[in-house]
Amino acid sequence: MTFPSMSERLRHVCSAAALVPRTAPHRIESQSNDTWALEDARLGSVVLRICWRGDVSRMERETAVLKRLPDSVLRPVVVSHGDTTAHGHPLSYSLTRRLTGRSLEDAWPALSTAESRSAIRRTASMLRELHRWVPPAELVDGMCARPGLAVGTADDLVGADIAPLPVARAVSLAEHVSRMPYVDTGLMSAAVQLLRTLGDPAPAVDDPGRSGLIHGDLNLSNLWWAPDGTVSLMDFEWTRFAPPSLELMRMCEYADDDAVNGADTYPSVLRLLEQEYPELFRAEGIARHVRLYVLAYSVRALVIAPPDGPVDSLPSGHALRRVQRIVDGRWPAPGALPDSLVATV
Repeated sequence: MTFPSMSERLRHVCSAAALVPRTAPHRIESQSNDTWALEDARLGSVVLRICWRGDVSRMERETAVLKRLPDSVLRPVVVSHGDTTAHGHPLSYSLTRRLTGRSLEDAWPALSTAESRSAIRRTASMLRELHRWVPPAELVDGMCARPGLAVGTADDLVGADIAPLPVARAVSLAEHVSRMPYVDTGLMSAAVQLLRTLGDPAPAVDDPGRSGLIHGDLNLSNLWWAPDGTVSLMDFEWTRFAPPSLELMRMCEYADDDAVNGADTYPSVLRLLEQEYPELFRAEGIARHVRLYVLAYSVRALVIAPPDGPVDSLPSGHALRRVQRIVDGRWPAPGALPDSLVATV
């Protein structure tokens, strides 16, 4: 069966959604989906996101959340969503109104100190609202469903959630990674042992009775900065029920990379976020849990982008080097994270 190309996926979804672009769609960089900005003859200026790999039902979960979130959590307005197939492969899509402005990642270098603090204050306020929100009962079951996990292959585990938790998922992926070229089996055996150590006891996930929803992929590229200083939350495709501390995973990953490379963007963002949302950084066992989150995420990243050479030949930010540093106790880099997120042992 032929896998559809990006252009074929766009063509099939435009047909299914009855879209008639006035000009050629403009592709927007995205790690998980095909993302396009387009001017539609009927809908006007919209963003089209096409989900084609992993659990494509996550687009439906995202749409359900976007439609029901409190108004205080600013996010794009959903125009339409649906699913279709291309060459027998399932696709899902969402259409949202295009926002003015740019990602906070792009805007950050030019922001003043006051603007930076305001952006993180607004972000913290929305995160609090999201973490406290109690979704309606009809939404809960759908948010916990992960139909692809029934088979349990590495691809299924990768496609289910951006953080492969509970720990058994990360362990399965680590065992898969250990069979890859250029991966030291001793390192991955140590990673498995550490996953189990850090995950005992692990913070519960996928339990709406213990935790609310989190965004799941919080980083500057998923925050939208408008000309008036308004900040919106973007890309809820990895949202799930989990402890709020899991929200810090991506920012901690990026902060470590920044510190290794002599940059201060994410370390400064984390310091500001701690000032504006201190309780997020005071969860019991937070330093231990952050290590667990980033280790599990890094193992998943290795399935997506396996090493193409020995670990010492890889770039400093490669997931295999990060796994090695976590296992060796050399993660995070000095100054990367606030003291509250760093284990003292």
